[in-house]
Amino acid sequence: MNATTHGGDLRRMAATSGRTAASLLDFSVNVRPEGPPDFILAALCLAMNALARYPSPHAEEAVEAAARHYQLDPAQIVFGNGSNELIHALARVLHAQKVPCAVIVEPAFSEYALACAQVGIAIQRVSASLFDENTPIPHGAAVFFANPGNPSGAFVAQEACLRLLTRRPDLIWVVDEAFIEYVGAERDCSVLRFVPEHPNWVVLRSLTKFHAVPGVRLGYAVVGTNLAAQLSAELPAWTVNAFALAAACAVFAGTKETADFATTTRQENAERRADLVQQLQNATAEQGLSDLQVFPSRANYVLFRWPAAPAHLAQRLLQAHGIAVRDCTNYHGMEDGTWFRVAVRFPHEHQRLVAALRCVASDRRLPVRSAPTPALMLQGTSSNAGKSVLAAAYCRILHQDGYDVAPFKAQNMSLNSGVTATGHEMGRAQIVQAQACRTDPDARMNPILLKPHSDTGSQVVVLGTSIGHMDVHSYFRAKNELWQTVTQAYDELATEHEVMVLEGAGSPGEINLKSADIVNMRMAAHAKASVLLVGDIDRGGVYASFLGTWLTFTPSERALLTGFLVNRFRGDASLLTSAHSYLQAHTAVPVLGVVPHIRDLALPEEDSLGFSWDEHQSPASGTLDVAVVMLRHVSNHTDFAPLALEPDVCLRAVRRPEDWGNPDLVMLPGSKSVVSDLHDLRQSGLDKLLLAHAAQGKWVFGICGGLQIMGQSIADPHGIESETSEVAGLGLLDLRSTFAPGKTLVRVDQAQTPLHVLSGGYEIHHGLTEHGTDALPLFRRLTVAADSSMCSDTAPGTVCGYVTERRWATYLHGVFDDDAFRRAFLDHVRQDVGLLPQGCQLASYDLERALDRLADTVRATTDMKRIYHSMRLT
Repeated sequence: MNATTHGGDLRRMAATSGRTAASLLDFSVNVRPEGPPDFILAALCLAMNALARYPSPHAEEAVEAAARHYQLDPAQIVFGNGSNELIHALARVLHAQKVPCAVIVEPAFSEYALACAQVGIAIQRVSASLFDENTPIPHGAAVFFANPGNPSGAFVAQEACLRLLTRRPDLIWVVDEAFIEYVGAERDCSVLRFVPEHPNWVVLRSLTKFHAVPGVRLGYAVVGTNLAAQLSAELPAWTVNAFALAAACAVFAGTKETADFATTTRQENAERRADLVQQLQNATAEQGLSDLQVFPSRANYVLFRWPAAPAHLAQRLLQAHGIAVRDCTNYHGMEDGTWFRVAVRFPHEHQRLVAALRCVASDRRLPVRSAPTPALMLQGTSSNAGKSVLAAAYCRILHQDGYDVAPFKAQNMSLNSGVTATGHEMGRAQIVQAQACRTDPDARMNPILLKPHSDTGSQVVVLGTSIGHMDVHSYFRAKNELWQTVTQAYDELATEHEVMVLEGAGSPGEINLKSADIVNMRMAAHAKASVLLVGDIDRGGVYASFLGTWLTFTPSERALLTGFLVNRFRGDASLLTSAHSYLQAHTAVPVLGVVPHIRDLALPEEDSLGFSWDEHQSPASGTLDVAVVMLRHVSNHTDFAPLALEPDVCLRAVRRPEDWGNPDLVMLPGSKSVVSDLHDLRQSGLDKLLLAHAAQGKWVFGICGGLQIMGQSIADPHGIESETSEVAGLGLLDLRSTFAPGKTLVRVDQAQTPLHVLSGGYEIHHGLTEHGTDALPLFRRLTVAADSSMCSDTAPGTVCGYVTERRWATYLHGVFDDDAFRRAFLDHVRQDVGLLPQGCQLASYDLERALDRLADTVRATTDMKRIYHSMRLT
């Protein structure tokens, strides 16, 4: 076979065009553009176990699988290294049988004539437009025709085809059905199942096109009894390798997955083919393309004729635009250079093809397309791999290097949220990343925020505003619509900034979630982002996780993956060299950095999986023992991260009564499901410990949901969080809270505190709280940055917290971020419990300094030159 007369020769086309093969847009080969389906990729992966042994000599496993699938005699099925090998083997059989000639219905695949000519069989050509049951054909001849036709895509219906073939039982009929699966269900379209009744028939099939495995090379023939043994004898042993065998067995497995794939692929191809035809036809209304004629097709390609086509059109498209089309000059009857075949691909690629044709028609070059905004995306092998922190690092690095950069995370599932200056709610991690960029947080940076309130349900926040609660099934049904919201938010931000830094969620390797993905590889493809895959070596198994995640990627997803990042390493990075070599050898993807474990960074973690303090430490002499009651639905636990920096504080988590100890100060954090967490406290017995602690006159500090739990009662008349209309609180403060449909979202720049030292923070809560005479309103908002029209009762001077002796509570998240207030409060408690106050600041919760330190570390330990190059920034 002369490869230069066929499509798909990327090496030759790259050399001709002066471009890389990866940059070419290839319409010349008719292969499913998404690549192989998962069931074939899985089969190929398993086939690696068979590399050390010979495959079956005559593809026996594939023959048996196909025979079961079609309910045929295995003796009538012959597999080869692509249908092309079978065509040439068949020509040798026909020559041995002394057929008088080969009749080829033209235009046709050139290999029919080539194979017959090589063995000396005379060739008679018949135009497809004139070919019917009455066409005179010599007795005993072999007739080759493709259905659907190649390159026309024209299809002869099953009934008409059977009528044609059965009229002349004296002929050998060779029907090439390489593209039949695109037409419809086989039973309604193909003549393959009728072969056992007709010893003079041969039906050729290819797995290359529909299943997108041209690199594996696999075809088969269903052959009448007159020819089966001879055709099989013409093929050498081991012509089908282990990978091709595995692919064949997977295709013929007859599972729901294979059936669903066939149905979906046909439907997608029909829709895309209609788009390609429409775009080509629309172009015919323009001057210079008015004589372009598009022919109907039932395959995954379209034939068009352009009588006024410039000379060497295919070469000009390739060299000037990087687009390869099939020049049909080597098809009989199409030698005049006006016929072209183009594969069905994606609509945006069809647009690019038509735009290139317009430019060639007007003898001009395509206008320089505006390149997408350079983008870097951090994805992880798991949750808590360090994506959020590393995304913040690259945000700060890019900002330091002079770029206007913005963060983006399509969907965030976290109870750690914050409020923008305009009163919108978004993930706390993206707020920190915005600070790393030194830009204002914008809800578009986190268009979807899920705040779980149960194992199967979440509050859904879209573009900073809650749209209600959804269970997992409702949310999945809403994802298509939400995807439009996500892409619009990203596109708007991308046009306003020079560079984007995206963050994924969880792992892109979660195969049960990939079909509904809107946050990982689907988002990377939309942004055309350079992807770094992050793994936490501190957990162990990082290289297996890298390799396993890579195996779940499709070819197009792998093309987006720039490198791996090993995160939280402790030790000598040179010891990892052999692992990096192994990984690159198996994936062709390099490890671009080993980021060390960075102690005391004090950046807010994204979720409760990543604490910045030791849960099991014991208090040393002279330190305050501070216990944080970790509610099941804890939110904004990062409120306490600044306390972990203080050398005179032992901050620890309490989940069970046995964790309690003898704390000096108990912290009750925020909660996404206050009533449920209050119930859990009572069920676990932690409520009794907390009440006994308070009864001894010891310190309790509640924030947001913790404030509500400390009160006398919690009412929920609208069912915001639970079906219970009202429950009793712990009764530690004279407060009564009611959940309202509207949500308080406010950023408080300055707040009055009981210590006459100002602090600040933000509020996110449905609860409205009234206080009795015993609860002093000593926390008050002084200056607020949020749009007061979006909030309830948040004007300057209004109450945001209460005090009763050693029981303090506030709605302010981030109240301990302020160094002066934090130290004043800790010294106040120290003095009260009999410890000397420090009298001066011992730690600084300085995000700016932390971000610079983080950026310096990541810059020094990752290959920034290659990362910048992958983003087209160098």
